[in-house]
Amino acid sequence: MDSFSKQPYEAFVIYGDIVDVQLAGEAIAIGNSSVVAEDKDGNDVSTVVLDQSTIAVGDSPDGGTSNILQIQCRAGVGTESPYKVSFKMETDQNNKWEVDVKMKVKEL
Repeated sequence: MDSFSKQPYEAFVIYGDIVDVQLAGEAIAIGNSSVVAEDKDGNDVSTVVLDQSTIAVGDSPDGGTSNILQIQCRAGVGTESPYKVSFKMETDQNNKWEVDVKMKVKEL
C-alpha cells in the first residue's frame, strides 16, 4: 500500500511488511524497529497521528511470520496532510528495511 485516506475521527491498524525480502527464518526485532510520522511540512507528528503504545510485530496476510510492523493510526488534520508514515524495521539477522506510506486526511 503506497497511500490511504481516512477521516480525522477514524483510528485503525496500518502496517509495513518485509514479506518480499524476508529471509527464511528471519523476523522483525520489535525493540530495534520504529514507526514515525511527518506532516506535509516535515514536522514530526509521530505521537499525534500514531498510537505508539500499539506498535507490534505480526504475520503478513501474504504469508510468512513475524514480517509486519503494525501500529494504529489516528486523528490528523486535512490542512497538514498528506502525512508520511515510515516503518523502520530491523530484523534478527541485522537487516534493515523501510516502508513509507502516505496518509491523506479528508475533511469535507
